[in-house]
Amino acid sequence: MNLFSRTAAAAVTALALAIPTGTFVASAQAAPGDSVTAAANGQDSERQKPKKGKKGKKGKLSLKRSAAYSHVGQPGVKVTAVVKKKRAKGKVTFSVNGAKARKVKLKKGKASFRLPSGNAPGTYKVTAKYKGAKKATKVRVYNSAIQLSATSFTISKSADSYDLPALTGSVVFKGTPAKKGYVDIYQDGRNKAGSSSPYYCCMASVASNGTFQFSSYTFLGEVQEKKQPGTYTYQAFYTDGPAFADYIYSTPITVTVTP
Repeated sequence: MNLFSRTAAAAVTALALAIPTGTFVASAQAAPGDSVTAAANGQDSERQKPKKGKKGKKGKLSLKRSAAYSHVGQPGVKVTAVVKKKRAKGKVTFSVNGAKARKVKLKKGKASFRLPSGNAPGTYKVTAKYKGAKKATKVRVYNSAIQLSATSFTISKSADSYDLPALTGSVVFKGTPAKKGYVDIYQDGRNKAGSSSPYYCCMASVASNGTFQFSSYTFLGEVQEKKQPGTYTYQAFYTDGPAFADYIYSTPITVTVTP
């Protein structure tokens, strides 16, 4: 080994002995998107991991509607809050268009609120809150109604059925005059089973302008023939199709039958 080589080796050895073991730091510039190792930055690697939030204890909240809409004057839509938490307790606060409406106690994880039947036509936002969790849904109320020419009649068993008055009316369905459909009349409004119901009386078609008519013998003539003297109550129901899935109904119709 020549003099230059021996001198260089001695310098390297002296430098290594001058630096304490374990304090040597290797530095490198991280490329964009790369993380610097714990050995390089001198920090505990556990601190570099994003902390996981604690699992919420509120429970998952969801809403169910009995229907998407209702009609003015008829039972409002029922909104049910469901809390998916084992043995959930407490009360759910329901609000309508931002105004508190009612607090309902949870039963088996559920609490229900029904919109008032007297709500005016429009769209309503129903919000449910439970221990910080919040959900909202929208419900529509339509302007729908059956207008009748009369709601009270007195007829005689001995009268000629052709001399009995007719019953006429019109239908507004979801804000506009009905263009099709049927109006059925049931005693005491008992329309379950449709035309197969023993309380079914008669039916009239709705014209394209929303009007309908029960002739003198179609409605009152039917009552005169089948009923004994007394007072009876009927109700007219409208549906826009044969499925009878969306009835709206009239005010009661009183018929008094005399001898």
